[in-house]
Amino acid sequence: MTKEERMAAQAEENRKFFIENCIKSDTPRLETETYPDGVEVSADIPYIDDGNAEHLLDIYTPKDAPADEVYLLIHGGAFVYGSKELDKCFGMHLALRSGVAVANINYRLMPGTNLAGELQDIFAAISFLTSRGYTKFHTVGDSAGGYLCVFIAILMNNEQARKECGLGDVSCTAKCLSTGPICGAHFADPRKFAGYYFDREGKMPSYIYNMVEAIKLFGCPPIVLTTGDHDMMHWVNFFVYKKVRKLDGVHVEYYCAKTVEDRYMHHVYAIAHPEWPEAVKTIDLIIENSKR
Repeated sequence: MTKEERMAAQAEENRKFFIENCIKSDTPRLETETYPDGVEVSADIPYIDDGNAEHLLDIYTPKDAPADEVYLLIHGGAFVYGSKELDKCFGMHLALRSGVAVANINYRLMPGTNLAGELQDIFAAISFLTSRGYTKFHTVGDSAGGYLCVFIAILMNNEQARKECGLGDVSCTAKCLSTGPICGAHFADPRKFAGYYFDREGKMPSYIYNMVEAIKLFGCPPIVLTTGDHDMMHWVNFFVYKKVRKLDGVHVEYYCAKTVEDRYMHHVYAIAHPEWPEAVKTIDLIIENSKR
């Protein structure tokens, strides 16, 4: 077996193990979730009319929401797992508390596609939402969705970055005004899961594996990094905060929720428990950041 074959086999083994564990934890959570009242739910809207469930989105609209502003919510799952249903409850809480609509999207997953394909899907969703009158965007995402929400924020506002990432034919008239990654995964290793699936053909720039480098090159709208003290990625988020706060022209804030009594601040705690006080603070920080 060659080195490349060993890397591929290990990535596939890790992918299957990761998905199996996620299903075990997410299934009971989704079965017991209680959604808040006061939000109109428009579910399973195709943003690409191809019959593919990975090209559906939901829109959660609170009363008197502005017609031109929206939070774009991107679920996590190490780029290989997940759906908008994982973030539905959080998205409804965000819409209700902010008074702004939330668009919660599906997108194709790796290894069925690569990073470029996931970005293309998200931009297709942005184009669809723009056609419905939304021109002011705020990106939000958790874990791998945290990576994607930051990268999309950068790409929305920079045509050169889109060209370098193979999205030169994507026209984006809307602007991203803020981004709020929750327990974000901001780095990837091209030799290991899940970064192995990003760009096997080597067509994209190296900064796809390092969001700090992308922010250095192209800037970023105001960003709030939130994590928990028992999040396995809390050190990543603090490292990004330390690096980004030194950059000129980029506003960044950081919040690490502390475990209290029976509330364990695990990975993506705010998504799993949006009613917790620490999750409410996370939501409030995202809302405050969107108003800068």
